[in-house]
Amino acid sequence: GPPLPDLPDGSSADVDTSQALRPPRFKLCRDLPVSAGYWNLTTADHSAFVEIPQHSDIGVGESVCVRVVVPAQYTVAPMTFVPFPNAPWDSVMLDLVGRDTNTSVPVLLQMADHTHNYFRDRTHVYEADVVLRDADVYHAEGYIEFRHAKWNAEAFLDPQPFEPEQLKMPDVQINVLDEDGLSPYSLQRYMDLPLCTDSDADGRWVSVDVLPFDASLVPPPDNHNLVWLPYDCRLQRFTYSNFTKCLLRKYPLVHWFGDSNTRRALKKVSTLGKWCAAEPDSLVCTCNDNTEPFTNYNANQRISPFDLDPEAGGAVATGAQSENKSRIVAFKWDGLTTRNNPPWAEYFTSDFEERLGRPKLALFGMTNWDTAFESRAFFAGEVAQLADIVDAKYPGADVVLRTGQYYCCTSDMDKFWKRRYSRLRNSFFDQTLIDHFKTKFAGSRNVLVWNVAQLSERRPYKLREDDLLKCAANHVRSEIIEIENQVLMNALCNNAID
Repeated sequence: GPPLPDLPDGSSADVDTSQALRPPRFKLCRDLPVSAGYWNLTTADHSAFVEIPQHSDIGVGESVCVRVVVPAQYTVAPMTFVPFPNAPWDSVMLDLVGRDTNTSVPVLLQMADHTHNYFRDRTHVYEADVVLRDADVYHAEGYIEFRHAKWNAEAFLDPQPFEPEQLKMPDVQINVLDEDGLSPYSLQRYMDLPLCTDSDADGRWVSVDVLPFDASLVPPPDNHNLVWLPYDCRLQRFTYSNFTKCLLRKYPLVHWFGDSNTRRALKKVSTLGKWCAAEPDSLVCTCNDNTEPFTNYNANQRISPFDLDPEAGGAVATGAQSENKSRIVAFKWDGLTTRNNPPWAEYFTSDFEERLGRPKLALFGMTNWDTAFESRAFFAGEVAQLADIVDAKYPGADVVLRTGQYYCCTSDMDKFWKRRYSRLRNSFFDQTLIDHFKTKFAGSRNVLVWNVAQLSERRPYKLREDDLLKCAANHVRSEIIEIENQVLMNALCNNAID
């Protein structure tokens, strides 16, 4: 129904004025018209800027409209780069950042409803309704990553240099209030939340120093002493021994497909949480561990089964599977790209089940290689083929889709690899995968999205840049791998704990 009217001052004490019944103090972007004059701006008149058209105080869980206006920049350059259909010409990275908590909330911009947004040389306006759940005072931070669709190096185009363009920020702050002290997102109530059974729950990074509960009750912190806490559910700390016991009960056989990021996740699983032999703080240890010796399973083989014991960890599988051990069959692939030799679909031969069993869980990690080397149209076709194979080869199995790693703050200018990563391009490839599987298996199959990209996207800017500029392309630090794994273990096992 319509919102309740504002209560007059001095209203009687028996009227419920709780936050739940208070009319919202905010308007959505659709109710705040874009100034007509914006559409005629050019870079000669004005630099690109952020606008927060309504910036009164709001309550926790309410939203604020944020806009970015990118004035027209005329160019005689040939139209080599084009965005995906209904995607923006400009790639803008923008966050609302809390003054006290340092919480970073991504502003997931969409094109405003205007024909100018579909033309390269016109003014573009982007907007988003950003929900803010933590009481704090927020300001905007960000920049334009690319104009003229240079974020989207499709087909045979090369990645473009990263030359960020400054955004003029508004001199306003958003004050998010928990006036009655009843916010469901308060850290004081975190331990009252239900356990997470999803691997895609939105959340924020919180300093261990401000936790009002024992930090050992939640997954371990990163290298900056920050823990990942979802807003609507609670993560508990899993040991790999307990995870192995959960697999034995619920998913005694798992098929797990992926690239080097999968190898790194399984390295944690198969060693029961151990990591590397090099100096703990060295880059070889923290994120560039490709050359580290590893014996728990044959990580470089295309198909590598290993058995998991809750006490001893992983060991290369020999013979039939034991009743007191779970088995993971690790499949190494370069996404769904043409770089797989032989082609990835040849994994699924007619005797596939006879050779490798019928698992109750199939996990697929991709989009890192796909974004780097293929077009989105090609990828969409391969995803459709994979979904059909899953339907035929994995009847009744639960499915986990692992997103690609988050990417930002640079371009991969390696002259040999020419990997076409960009923050926005990576995101569109992830969504292509998720949308197809969710649509195909809607209501018929349990499909979980293991959103590892989200974990990095919500880290403070400086930490995102540090990780991406120091680590090998699309690798994260070992501490983040641990937290990614904790998210998955909670999602798979929180309804299977003894």
